[in-house]
Amino acid sequence: MKSILVATIGTRDVMFQISSGEWYNIGDDRMQDGDIIGEQAKVIADLSVKSPISYRDLTKYLFDHIEIYRSRIKPIIIGKLITEKGANLEKVYLIATDQKPEVTQRKKDSVHAAQLIKDWVIHELDSLKAEDVEIITLGEDGTNPSNFEEMFRWFRQVWQHKIPQPSGELWVCLKGGVGQTSEAARISGLSRYGDRIQFFEFKQNTKANRQGIPSDYSGPFLGTNYIWDRTQQQVLKLLKRYDYAEVNDLLQPYFKQDPKGFSSLPNLIEAGIAWNQGEFDIFFSLVKDYLTAAEQRETEWWWKAYEQAQLGLVRLEQENTTEAMLHSYRSIEGALYLWAKHSFPDDVKERQDKFPLIYKSITHKYHALKTKLTKYEARKLDREGNIELKGRVLQGLLEVAISEAETSEDFKAYWKARGMRNNLSHRLGGLEKNNLFKAWGEDIKDAQQWQRRILNCLNLITKQKFKSLSQASLFSKIHNQVVDEITHYELKM
Repeated sequence: MKSILVATIGTRDVMFQISSGEWYNIGDDRMQDGDIIGEQAKVIADLSVKSPISYRDLTKYLFDHIEIYRSRIKPIIIGKLITEKGANLEKVYLIATDQKPEVTQRKKDSVHAAQLIKDWVIHELDSLKAEDVEIITLGEDGTNPSNFEEMFRWFRQVWQHKIPQPSGELWVCLKGGVGQTSEAARISGLSRYGDRIQFFEFKQNTKANRQGIPSDYSGPFLGTNYIWDRTQQQVLKLLKRYDYAEVNDLLQPYFKQDPKGFSSLPNLIEAGIAWNQGEFDIFFSLVKDYLTAAEQRETEWWWKAYEQAQLGLVRLEQENTTEAMLHSYRSIEGALYLWAKHSFPDDVKERQDKFPLIYKSITHKYHALKTKLTKYEARKLDREGNIELKGRVLQGLLEVAISEAETSEDFKAYWKARGMRNNLSHRLGGLEKNNLFKAWGEDIKDAQQWQRRILNCLNLITKQKFKSLSQASLFSKIHNQVVDEITHYELKM
């Protein structure tokens, strides 16, 4: 697939070889050292045309006499790029100014310079014909090249109606013309084409240019490089909301452009997406290499419970209170099942898509449990008297196995919160934040107290001593690492 090249043409784009053999810039009208004749003046003197003459008229004169001067004209900025990349081009668009007669800046219009460059291209490259190189003129309708808003609207029309969708990449060179024109072209192009638009940079070499050697170039670079600062702030804002899916979409072009600079982030962001979906095993597999030996918790039965609780805290920060309630309750409920399975492997039987069974043999270990279970005898599921491990049965097992749980205010609140959890699971509508806190106890007034209640329950079950959910959660560490890498990353062009 071939690419399309779009270049803005300014007053410094064309060199002319004078009779001495040196090449000078047609548009460089600056005097040298204050009293030495400038480059444009040397060109005018060599041509023996009447002076003063404007840049527009000088380039028109050269184009009118192109058969005489063709071999002495070169595009000094984009010349090397076109020579080396010409075989990859299907079309070239040159954007040049051609303003109304009453406009003061008309005398520096680049329309005829663009004609000189077009002529050079079609004679330099066998692969491009005259119809493959088009000049798009700017200013006939009064659009001001120095007005960003006007130029932005103008370029939107150009991208939409005058430049076709390329089969390959869209290459853009924006060294010619005023800054407002270049910036409007860049931003409007990025808005339309995203990572399909790529840019070239050029470095002037006066000594080489004087020998007729066009400027060196670098690229192509993804256009999104030019708006990294804005993208960076947008990504950081999304990370405050833990929106890893959107962060991934925004950063994909940068990952392609600078895979070494972003070496760890693609994995970590993919891990963040998995974590948000509750896929904790996938999350861990993606972040394992970034964790210390002490954080390698995949063999710890309890680690997912803390991740689930942290997910509930994240949902609260996202103001999704319904999911905050469900995830927070589920973290403790899930921890209880994992605890039972881990603590009583011979007495608890897991069943797919059903509650686990607890064998009646458990009462031989905990005689007090037999009394607690007496009133549930009617819930026997088989002839051996095995009982589904849920609700009050689960509560009874916990309280006889971990005596502190029976007097724990945190667990008393947890068992009462079951009603709110069940209501949310079976009805439409949301949940106000104050009702979320209230569901976990009349004494819970804010997120900090709510988090503490959940943490206390988990620590009691797991015998861990975490001081916060963030400390317990591996995701929190990874999230902080992602934020830090984005904050301190410097994009290299």
